Order: sequence, then C-alpha cells, then structure tokens
Amino acid sequence: MSASVSTPFSRITESLGSHAREYGSTFATEFTVLGCQLLTYKLAAHFLGKTGFAEYAVTRRTISILYPIVLLGLAVGLPRYIANAAGRCDEESKARYLGAALWCVGLSTLVCVALLNVFSSGLAYLFFGSREYRSLILPLSLVVAGSALHAIVYSYFRGMLEMRAANFLQFVNFGLMPLAVFLFYGKSVQSLLSALGILSFAVAGVALLFTPWRAVAKDNRKYVKELLRFGIQRVPGDFILMALFALPAMIVAHKSGMRAAGFVAFGISMLNVIGSFFSPFGLILLPKAGAMLAARENRELRRQVWLLTRITLVVSAALAAGIAIGADTLIRLYLGSDFTEGAGVLRLLLLAAVPYSLYTVLRNVIDAFHELGVTTIILAAGFVIFCLGSSALFGLQDKLRVVLVAFLGGSLTLCLLAGVESLRILRCKESE
Repeated sequence: MSASVSTPFSRITESLGSHAREYGSTFATEFTVLGCQLLTYKLAAHFLGKTGFAEYAVTRRTISILYPIVLLGLAVGLPRYIANAAGRCDEESKARYLGAALWCVGLSTLVCVALLNVFSSGLAYLFFGSREYRSLILPLSLVVAGSALHAIVYSYFRGMLEMRAANFLQFVNFGLMPLAVFLFYGKSVQSLLSALGILSFAVAGVALLFTPWRAVAKDNRKYVKELLRFGIQRVPGDFILMALFALPAMIVAHKSGMRAAGFVAFGISMLNVIGSFFSPFGLILLPKAGAMLAARENRELRRQVWLLTRITLVVSAALAAGIAIGADTLIRLYLGSDFTEGAGVLRLLLLAAVPYSLYTVLRNVIDAFHELGVTTIILAAGFVIFCLGSSALFGLQDKLRVVLVAFLGGSLTLCLLAGVESLRILRCKESE
C-alpha cells in the first residue's frame, strides 16, 4: 500500500528536482542580469547626472528597438535549427547553421552600422530630438554590433543546450560588463557606450572560439535560406508585441491625460516583470522541444510542457494576486503616497498576468514545431482585438477602462490561440 502511494509522489519529486537543476541556473542568471541592469541606471544617475542619465536611458531604449532588426529573428531561429539537428544527430548541420547565422547577422550588422553613421545627423534628430546628439550614434552602433555577435554565440550554446556556457556568457556581457564600464569609463555617455560595445564584442568573440565557427567559410547558402525563411517571418511579431505594450499608455495619454497614462505604463511594466519570471523556461524549452520533436520523443515533450504550464499557471496567479493585494502599499513605497490612486489600474492590468505568462512559455512549442511564423499571426490577432476594443472608447465615457479591457482582451487572445495551437501540436505528434 505504502509503496503504491509513494511511487507517484517520488516520480513527481524526481521530476521537479530534475527541472529545478535544469532551469535553476538559468533562472539565477536571468535575475542576476536583471538586477545588474537595474543597478546600471542607478550608476548612470550617479556618474552622468540628469542630462547624461537621460542620454543613456534613451540610447539604451533605441538599441532595444534596433536589436530585433539586426538579428533577423535568428535569436529564435538559430537555437531551433541547431536543436533540431542535434535531435537528428546531424553534427555537420549544427556547424553549418552557425556559419549561416554569422553570415546573415554579420551582413545585417554591417549595413545597420553603415547606415547609422552615414545618416548620423538625421538619425540623431529622429532618436534624440536634436542633431546635436550625432556624437552618440557611433557608440550606439558599436553596442548594437557587440550585442548582435553576443546573441549569435549565446543562441548557439542555447541550441546545444550548453546552458552553463550560455549563462556564463550572458552574465559576463549583460550583467558584469555594464557595471565594469561605469567604474572605468563613466565620465561620459560616449566613452561608456564605446567601451561597452568594444568589450562585449571582444567577449563574444572569445566565446565564439569555442564553437565550430570555421563553418562560416563553407558554402552555407542552403542553411541561410532556411534560417532567413524562419527568422524574418518573426521580426514583425517583435514589433507587434512592442506596440501592444506601448499603445495603451499612449492612447490613455491622449484621451485621459498624462497622469492616467503614467499609471497604465507602470501597470504594464509590472506585467512585464511577472512575464520575465518565465522567460528562462522559454530559453530552454525552445531548443529542447526542437530536439525532442526531431528525435520523436513526443510523449516526454508533452509531459514536460504540461508540467511547465501548470507551474506557470500557479506561480503567475500567485504573483499577480500578491501584487494586487499589496498594490496600495507597493505604489506608496515605490512611487509615493500621492500615487496610490493608480492601484485600481494596476489591479485591472494584473488580470493579464496569467494569460501573458502562459503565452510566453507556450510560444516556444509553436516556434519549435512551425517554420511558418505562426506566433506572428497569433500576435497580430491579439493586436487586432486590442485595436477593435480600443476603438470603442470614442463612444463611451470611461475611456481609461475601455483601453484596459481591450488590452486584457488582446492578452487573452494570445493565450487562447497559443494554447489551442500547442495542444494541437502535442496531440498531433502524440498520435504519430
């Protein structure tokens, strides 16, 4: 009797222990990097002053916009195809995909850096509101180049499920290096960004030596076509998601004023924080799902996805509930007692925490299975629902609430469509 009871319990314990070992270091790395990035803004305020802080913050935001364009969607595509090749035990293809990715991103980076510096005056006006900031364009382009090489090397290690190497590279380049450059080059934004770009490129270059980088010299045209066909379809999705999270505050600013828009922006930032708790799941799930699908380990994949889904559901709900209950106290401590009226907005936006977190995890199963940009289609559907819902505000008095409900509708659409498609994939593969 006791043996029969203990067997399921021991299996659950063993499964959770295995996942804790597998995902634990990635969680630790991602949250350490997040803490380091938050600390860099504090250092920017300390070393650079108000004007320098603004320049640094806007430059980092500009880099985050250029970054997806330069990568051509290969931050998802490269680990997916390498993991697929690993599942087939195809050593040659793993190297060729890396070589093809280096060609693609190398060329796109060169074009981006050239355009940025040729049109530096006009782009400085576009990015910073004044042509006087053109001196920031070259340092900005160096950071873009360093980050692009980092992303390719990191994606290779991720695709190979060599997460120890991937996490170490992530910690050094995105965690430790930004702090170090502030201590040695924190006199001006230009010198700081230039040092960060050069050093991150150098660190990624050293890491590249531990990969089959010599495949870049081979004829990889077949692999280039595969990667670009997969990756470019997903670039619009990155911008759609960016727009979905940026537009609510912009619309509210026009319709209900800047103060209400600030509350919306803060609420969406908290939603992003909750979603970031589950990004480490995706970092491992995408290559793992790709390898399992290629190796036809369909039953094991279904078991792991179901376990991660349940963990995401329970933890995201607990985080959202905890923040909602303590919303007044959180806002009072973080923003001050004059801002507690924003607690209602925060609580309403937190209803999107569970569906958005589930989408963050499940999209990796879809990308592992489909070459077609199905996740882009899902994002477009969620964005359309948000736009249709927001358009109703022109005929209603409570414009703020309408925008928030439309955002919730868009988030729920992402979750439902991702869930239905993931279930279809797992059932389809299970029946094979």
